[in-house]
Amino acid sequence: MQSTMEKFVNVTVGDDLLDKPTNRRPALIDLNEGALEQKVHEAFQNKFGPLWKELQRLLFQMNLRVMREGFCLGTLQSRKEWEFRNIVERVEQQYLTSDTVPNWINTTPAFMEWLKTKIYGHPVNRSPLFELFDKDDLSDEELRYFLANYRVNMQRFHLHVAAYSLIVPFKMREELYHNLHDEFGQGDFEKAHPNLFEPLMDYFGGARDEDINAETCNLLNTKINLCWFASGLLPGLGGMGALELSIPAQQKRFLAHFRRRGLSEKLVEFFVVHCELDEEHGEGWFAAGAPYLNNPADFQRVYSSAMRMLDAREGVYRGVLNGILTRRSARE
Repeated sequence: MQSTMEKFVNVTVGDDLLDKPTNRRPALIDLNEGALEQKVHEAFQNKFGPLWKELQRLLFQMNLRVMREGFCLGTLQSRKEWEFRNIVERVEQQYLTSDTVPNWINTTPAFMEWLKTKIYGHPVNRSPLFELFDKDDLSDEELRYFLANYRVNMQRFHLHVAAYSLIVPFKMREELYHNLHDEFGQGDFEKAHPNLFEPLMDYFGGARDEDINAETCNLLNTKINLCWFASGLLPGLGGMGALELSIPAQQKRFLAHFRRRGLSEKLVEFFVVHCELDEEHGEGWFAAGAPYLNNPADFQRVYSSAMRMLDAREGVYRGVLNGILTRRSARE
């Protein structure tokens, strides 16, 4: 039976959403744009509801296909897919919630100081999921489920950096390429960050397709929109810089839990490396992008994108926590 969204957009992908490539192409049927746009509105009016989750999974499948096979330029498929993406992004923009940058902030240094305060104060840094880590209240299976969702975006982070580097000013690329060098183990491919993660994932039993939450899909979709498809420098700067600055404090809590479980330093090396590097990366991204912020409108675009990305990251933790609690309730 077709899902609600598939009545408007039919996408065929491989059975495995995690790693395996597929030669099958998505087939997009003619779009009834008015009806589709109404459904997209309904999805965002009930964020985290069934229709929103369906939409995020559909976009996720499309985005994986783009990463594996490209954009298929010059085809009806690519045109229809682009139309669909535009509808979704245009509607989502209407439902984003973000404060405005205060009028008294009229210089880039003042904005950067204020922005970092907002990033560190974002609710993503206080997710209730972290309490389970702090209390050591997680089973091996629950950790496997958490890591499987974490892995989806971790595996592909370097692709967002690489894609974003294509549209940033020449001088700023140096910072991004330093970031990519770190992502690939600083010259030692065995220590490339996706490779560091796999032993820990395998230790807890490996990832499965059914683990992937719609909220996890949404984070990847948000990165794609801001870094691959967004208009210019500022959305990617806000989103990716905010992620890098905020992640170390979150990962320190994960790392502390894994160490209390007695895991070896080799198994937790992924989190050790990121606790050391990511805040430095975030500072570097914002320092490299600062010369290109010229006015309050620029400040607002960076800030709105930063909050949009952190909201999506918070959603990942929300989805994992809900999944854990739902599974616990089913066992009672």
